[in-house]
Amino acid sequence: MKKTTVFLSVILGLVIVIATIISMYSNATYMVFKNLTAYKIKMDESTKWDGGSTYAKTYYASDSQAQYLDLYVPDAESESLPKLFVLIHGGGFITNDSQSRQAQLMYRYFRDHGYACASVNYRLAQEEPFPGALSDVKAAIRFLRSHADEYGYDAEKIAVWGESAGGYLAVAAAVTNDDEFMDVTYIDQAEKESKNGKVSAKVSVCVDYYGAVELGKKNEDWKTLKVPQFIIDIANSWLHTQTLEGYEDVESFWLRKDTGTMTDEDIKAFDIYHYASENLDSGSNIKFWLSHGDCDITVPIMQTERFYNYITELIGQENVEYTVISGAGHAGDIMYTDEELSRIKNYLDENL
Repeated sequence: MKKTTVFLSVILGLVIVIATIISMYSNATYMVFKNLTAYKIKMDESTKWDGGSTYAKTYYASDSQAQYLDLYVPDAESESLPKLFVLIHGGGFITNDSQSRQAQLMYRYFRDHGYACASVNYRLAQEEPFPGALSDVKAAIRFLRSHADEYGYDAEKIAVWGESAGGYLAVAAAVTNDDEFMDVTYIDQAEKESKNGKVSAKVSVCVDYYGAVELGKKNEDWKTLKVPQFIIDIANSWLHTQTLEGYEDVESFWLRKDTGTMTDEDIKAFDIYHYASENLDSGSNIKFWLSHGDCDITVPIMQTERFYNYITELIGQENVEYTVISGAGHAGDIMYTDEELSRIKNYLDENL
């Protein structure tokens, strides 16, 4: 009888402890639950596509074997050429490639809905630190614009999409000018520009999916969201599968300097807000679509909220759309359903 009483007391104590933790971290508990029970899209593993032409592993620059893109150009259904949508994968600057799950979910939908899709591969942090990946993306955009006639799409206006680290790269490409991060020479650059002059990396629409637009700034946001460090560490354990050469996080590894010790001048070199304030205003001809899940445990949603507020003040609310995806975790499939992607397609149809 005594043993039973002790056992029940222990169980009751554990229940009280668990209930207390859940009560203290109710938002974190909800976020973890939604991530563990997340909706999953069944994706056909076949790479066959009969809706147009595929140009796999097309090199846009020659400095590295990583500088290629996969291009999908649908058959034209009318006299007008398909518009171009450039896709930039995520992966914390240290992993993934042009055929990441999220990139595939994007190009499979949009190529089947009439858009030419270019999924860009770029040099990861292990090979090249900042600004290598950004310079690669801008070289890829210039390559695609200069070769539009050969591949058969309309590149007068270009849309760019990125998720997570790719979201940073997409936004950075959108807010920087044609004198910044243009150090990578694209294939046939000398020939193309001798005939037509300098080719622009300008984009007309930027779609940012839960982008890491504030490199290194997360701790205060996690405190506000009441997400304890051990949950963040577990959720992001995949970011530590690669060697970081002694750096505290992947962003510091890419920048080759710990973000927590940087001066204001150091930060300015990669700061999205700095370039946006320098290059964009109410007269800028650019649109932004921002999406973020409210259960993201990798990039806190406040990063996108702050950027939305800032860019809205800068270029006007009519030029920015922001949508919060309820229950979506980082890179969650729920953000790639036909319903969600059709909204982006409508936005592109209106603005390209």
